[in-house]
This record gives sequence, structure tokens and C-alpha cells, in this order.
Amino acid sequence: MGDDQLDFELPEEVLSVIPMDPFEQLDLARKITSMAIASRVSNLDSEVVELRQKLSDKESVVRELEEKASRLERDCREADSRLKIVLEDNMNLTKEKDSLAMTVTKLTRDLAKLETFKRQLIKSLSDESGQQTEPVDIRTCDQSIPGEDAHSVTHPYSGSVDTNNPTVEASTYTGNKFSMTPYISPRLTPTATPKIISVSVTPRGYSAVTSPKRTSRAVSPAKTKLWYPSSQQSSAANSPPRNRTLPARTPRMDGKEFFRQARSRLSYEQFSAFLANIKELNARKQTQEETLRKADEIFGEDNKDLYLSFQGLLSRNMR
Repeated sequence: MGDDQLDFELPEEVLSVIPMDPFEQLDLARKITSMAIASRVSNLDSEVVELRQKLSDKESVVRELEEKASRLERDCREADSRLKIVLEDNMNLTKEKDSLAMTVTKLTRDLAKLETFKRQLIKSLSDESGQQTEPVDIRTCDQSIPGEDAHSVTHPYSGSVDTNNPTVEASTYTGNKFSMTPYISPRLTPTATPKIISVSVTPRGYSAVTSPKRTSRAVSPAKTKLWYPSSQQSSAANSPPRNRTLPARTPRMDGKEFFRQARSRLSYEQFSAFLANIKELNARKQTQEETLRKADEIFGEDNKDLYLSFQGLLSRNMR
């Protein structure tokens, strides 16, 4: 037994308490093993509890981190959405800026043209009305009042005209038309000089707007010679003279007198709008009906006679 104890190299204190019986020694060894295993299991259980607590803490941290990551992802998506909106707004603002820049450029050009037109209009309104201009596309013809005697009529703008002169008839009254142009040239070039109406000899001996004071002393307002085309004058000269009463109608006036009255009676804005209306008609941008409708709106009820005169001039021109 002593040899066996030496083989295990046990301390003397342990050997002194170990029973001598082998079965008792086995029973003691079993108890000691059980105690050791129980102690180890207890320690392991404590470690497991501690590790589980640490695991729970770690899981809490993980959940917090996941929630934080979710919030950050949501904030990132919102930031991306706001960035897209800001970029779209920036593109729209850039386009609007370019559009406004083009509009400003166009308005600047239009303003320069309007300033030029304003200066030309003010200058033309201050000029004398004796200047002539190129004719535009408004043409008309006037009928004459029949009379008994051939005579010389002093025209208010063209001097004295012999109504029996075939040369004057051939050169002046062929076609029975004259040209009428507004006082302001529609061109906006600085070198263009605004001019007034150009009229040749009026194709009439005495019209409704011609005052008796402007005729010669040998002529009365009731007796003037009716002008016929050259193909009819030979037969008219052989026929006996007849008196004819002027029908009740709106007095006719030539283009120069019409524009002179329009400029004196209309305001600056109305006269400018009327000139623009005629320009649109000459450019074939509107019809005769539209021109008359706009002219009626411009003249108003106070200048109804001007509208009727303009309507007559326009209708005779369109025949």
C-alpha cells in the first residue's frame, strides 16, 4: 500500500486521511470527483449566466445600432429625394433665367425700336403739313357734282385746274384715283423722314367737303362740271346740261384732308393706333372688315364722321 501511495506522489496529509480499504478509497474518490464536477458545473453555469448577460447587452447594442442604421438610411433617402428636387428646381431656374434673358434682350430691342418710333412721331407731328411722301396702298376715287357750265375750279391743294383741258383730263383723271398715306412713315429707320399725304389733282370739280370760298368767283356751289372718263366726254359735251341735286349722304373728303382732321382731332395714342391699323392692312395681315372694326373702336362715337369718311375711302379703294 505504501508503494502504491508513493506511485501517486500524494502529500502526506492526504495519505493520512485516505482510508486503507480500497473500496472506501474508491467511494471517497467518487465523492471527490462528484464534488469537483459539481464545482466545475457551478462555475460553468456562472460563466454561462455572465456570458448570456453580455450577449443580451450586445444584442441591445446591435438593435440600437440597427435602428440607428435604419434612421440613417431613411435620412439618406430623404436627402437624395431633396437633392433631386433641388437639382430639378435648379434646372428649371436655369431655363427660366435663360428665357428671361432672351425676353429682356427682345424687350430691349423692342424698346429701342419704340424709342426711335416715338422720336420720329414727335418730330413728324412738329413738322409742317406741306411735305409730300410716297403713296401707300390706299386708293380712292371721288365723283363730281354735275353742273351746266365748264369753268376753272381752284383746288385747295393743287391750284387752279381747267376742267375742259383734255391734257389735264388724260394725265390727271385717268383711273380717277389718288394715293393716300399717313403722316407717319411706317419705317422706323432714323434717316426716314416722316411725310404727309401725297395727292395729285382731285378728280372732281366740286366735292361735298370743298368750301364755296375755295372756288373761283365764276363758279357757284350749285353749278360745277361733272367729270366723266375720256370715253364719255365727247357724248357728254354734245348733250344738254342737266342740273342734279346732291343726295343726302356723308360728305366725302380726300386722303390728305382726312388725315389732317384725324391728326388734329385724335389723341396721340389714338392716332398712333390708327396708323398701326393702316399698316396692318397694307401688310395684308388683316382684312378690310377687321380694319374697319378697329378703326371704329379707335374713333369712338365722338368721331363717327371720321369713321364714315375712312369707310368710304377704304370701300372706294377696294372696288
